[in-house]
Amino acid sequence: MRRFKASVLSLLLNVILVNSVCLNAAESTSVTAIALFKDRAMLSVNGHKAKIVRAGKAHKGVKLIRSNTSEAVIEVNGKQEVLTLNGTAILTGELGAVSSLGGGKVEIQVNQQGFFESVGSINGRRINFLVDTGANLVVLSSRQANAIGLQYLDGQRTFAATASGTSPMYAIVIPKISVGPIQLSNIEAGVIEGDFPLKPLLGMTFLSQLDMTRSGNLMTLKER
Repeated sequence: MRRFKASVLSLLLNVILVNSVCLNAAESTSVTAIALFKDRAMLSVNGHKAKIVRAGKAHKGVKLIRSNTSEAVIEVNGKQEVLTLNGTAILTGELGAVSSLGGGKVEIQVNQQGFFESVGSINGRRINFLVDTGANLVVLSSRQANAIGLQYLDGQRTFAATASGTSPMYAIVIPKISVGPIQLSNIEAGVIEGDFPLKPLLGMTFLSQLDMTRSGNLMTLKER
């Protein structure tokens, strides 16, 4: 394992206080059913040009669960809603919706606090990440690591600046991290003793291996 540079660790304070990926304000998602078919629906999201979406696929963070000529069931932010022809649903949620688009691609919608959060897993254990392009590493607190059984005490011990001062940090390599259908191996990470960060950070040791784009409320991650 490569030794972690002090310059990387000194940036961790800015990860939370300055550089988190966010928007000024999160918006609700408005979805209108323009036309309905068996296993397909023409949907307009937030007033944008309508698009035909097939069952099991997503468009702008809205996933079509099923549909017929009378109604459609959609999912946004983990919440499902029934739409009738020309009907409109407005959905919000605490955690940004994560839609698997197949082919190693996911869409993440901003949450109500203006952050991109994603349900993922570390070594097969479910965890909620804060997507953070300002974080050089994937970073967890020791409390979060212990909760999912992540072994870190054998890692390289160093120190990191946090909001409450300087804390011990263990540099490790995580065998597997997944977000939707995207799974990467041997990801460099840091585990900080205590409760910082408040949410696990999905940092650049993971994100830099993907193609990442952002458009308004939506972030797309795609395997290269």
